[in-house]
Amino acid sequence: MNTFPSIERPGHATRPLVLSALGLAGIIAALVQTLVLPLLPQFPQLLGVSVADASWIATSTMIVGAISAPLFGWLGDRFGLKPMIVLSLLLLLAGSVLSALSSDLPLMLAGRVLQGCGMGIVGLSLALLRRLLHVQLLPMAVGLLTGTVGIGTGLGVPLAGIIVQYLPWQAIFWIIAGCAAAATIAVAVLVPSLPPTSSRPFDIVGALGLSAVITLVLLPITFLAQRDPQATLHTLMLLGAAVVVAVLWVRHQLLSRAPFIDLRLVATPPIWASHLIAMLLGFAFFLSFTATITVTQMPAGGTAGLGGSVLLTGLVQLPPSLLSIIAPPLAALLVARAGARTALILGITSTIAAFGLRLLDLTDPIAISLSAMLVSGAISFSFAALPIALMHASPLDQLAATGGVNMLSRQLGAASASVVGATIVAAIIDFSQANDAAAFAWLFGLGAGASLLALLVTALSPTLRSHPTDQGSRP
Repeated sequence: MNTFPSIERPGHATRPLVLSALGLAGIIAALVQTLVLPLLPQFPQLLGVSVADASWIATSTMIVGAISAPLFGWLGDRFGLKPMIVLSLLLLLAGSVLSALSSDLPLMLAGRVLQGCGMGIVGLSLALLRRLLHVQLLPMAVGLLTGTVGIGTGLGVPLAGIIVQYLPWQAIFWIIAGCAAAATIAVAVLVPSLPPTSSRPFDIVGALGLSAVITLVLLPITFLAQRDPQATLHTLMLLGAAVVVAVLWVRHQLLSRAPFIDLRLVATPPIWASHLIAMLLGFAFFLSFTATITVTQMPAGGTAGLGGSVLLTGLVQLPPSLLSIIAPPLAALLVARAGARTALILGITSTIAAFGLRLLDLTDPIAISLSAMLVSGAISFSFAALPIALMHASPLDQLAATGGVNMLSRQLGAASASVVGATIVAAIIDFSQANDAAAFAWLFGLGAGASLLALLVTALSPTLRSHPTDQGSRP
């Protein structure tokens, strides 16, 4: 049974300020992932490196972000949620300054590694809201905070396209640094401090083991994304090592009295179901995102393709970004009335239908944008409902850690989709001539298939409760 200490909750007037501060922090953490995307083709020339080496500018942030989400979640439970949010923002700020000042690859990578430490901010913020707000106010607050991820993820590409068109490339990192500084001050001043909920000792072996497993899984994914045939052997070796390390890590976690990740808790139906749904929807979302960028920039003249610029890509991506902002609060209203499981079923069902609409017209920017908007909105709707189900099943002293693992699951799904999408695009699309829609039939079909699996998991998991309990806390 979850027990929550009696704490002083912020008054009605301060709740918008708390949400605003945490929301700004969440936007910055998401922007770090997408603002750099339009620069990736330019980095080899800007930094004087190969294309393969330049790819690490994105890969390093992805790997560190996947590791930092559960790590900072554990630290938040142990040392306080607010201090870890502030620390994450400070590391992100330092990384942004380093990247802006960099003139070579090593310094850029150091900055991008530090920026990846912001990945755990949303999970920490959700755990903090769970303790600050009465259960009746929680769905809307979670919906609003989840919407900030859509703002950062969706608006990153259009904003970056505008910035690099009129300003030096370093401006992207200076803007992130300035926003991170503002978010740090806002969280430090406006967000109340809460006592830690856990006194468990730090399982350093478990933390290092999980980091090793994540790295050994994501490294082969990046090699496959580069589509280098010579990397096949290295990929197989790393995946084999990942299996060995994972087996040893699981054994250690099960034998430890204070494991880094409580696998017995993860094995409970509502927890593993929430993590699996997050991974499947992360996979589906990134496939749709990849397809939108690809179809906008590939040559026109066939049954798919617009032959557009980075700026047009941003404009096409703008409506999906806006709906990603609007959908989570709408999901919160349904969660409050009918529960998280009902909202998940509606959101995922809509996602499957929206993927079907994506194939109707791939030569018109408005049709492409509208169909992408429906997928983005439906998945964002679903993501907003997931934390409520997860909060019900998580004990207070592992709330942030569980949220961190859920963010890790979503990241792994997106990373897998990046490989699948890149492989399909490379195998089918010829960017020197007009193309048909065959590649997009695969991308949207796989996205719909992943969504269908997520729907089955949701429908077959009656333990995905709708409303978190609020035992032991004051209204």
